[in-house]
Amino acid sequence: MGGSDLLDRTVAAIAASAQWFLLAEDLPDRAGFLQAVTPTVKLVGVVALVALTVTQRTLAVVCALALLAAALAALSRVPVRTFLGRLSGPPVFAVVVVAPQAVLMGGPSLGSLPLSAAGVDYVLTFAVRVTACVGFLSVLLLTTRFADLLAAFRRLRAPAIAVSLLGITYRYLLLFFAELERMVRARRSRTVAEPSLRRNWRDSGHFVGSFLVRSLERGERVQRAARARGGTGSTPVRPREPLGRADLAFGLVVALAVAVVVVA
Repeated sequence: MGGSDLLDRTVAAIAASAQWFLLAEDLPDRAGFLQAVTPTVKLVGVVALVALTVTQRTLAVVCALALLAAALAALSRVPVRTFLGRLSGPPVFAVVVVAPQAVLMGGPSLGSLPLSAAGVDYVLTFAVRVTACVGFLSVLLLTTRFADLLAAFRRLRAPAIAVSLLGITYRYLLLFFAELERMVRARRSRTVAEPSLRRNWRDSGHFVGSFLVRSLERGERVQRAARARGGTGSTPVRPREPLGRADLAFGLVVALAVAVVVVA
């Protein structure tokens, strides 16, 4: 089959990108700064940095926090491509959402352009703020195994049902996109002629309907399996680890960032 099948290429690209985003299990094993921090300390520190970021309204401050997120990624030996790949989507969407404010907000204009200085500053600040928040969350997810992250939520006394739902959702997303890839491979193996654009549109409806049915069936099998085991249960949590130098260093970074921003 030729490479012009729009449906196959689109679905395969979406599934591959989603799995690449969800599966970064090799990074937590690297010898980096945040990898050495206890998951509970890391979770609390990152949440504090995100809360600090969303309360800021100054462009210089949010830029400094975005640089802090990039510095943490570099110290944790996160590849630039992987880090930027997770930052590219949300800031672009944020700019699209708030871009009209550059025209609608009052104030002095930027030269002959129909843009207000206050509006442009608002748009830039909002976009950089989103970038910084996504950056902090990305370094948390990239340097922490998902099972350790769930254990950190349990140690912090998060609602058990919420933690269980989070774990099931993560696992089901992996199954969801793996099933999508299998359906694409099966369709390619059954296709012997070059598909036309009309056939692509017709097959798209069949593909989506079949995928919906198979997803519902998979969900029912997961539910029956959980009931057969007596419920989802709780994953055993490893004993609490003593705080080390990396935990103290990260706590100092977070405390220093909060102090500098509050004083500034």
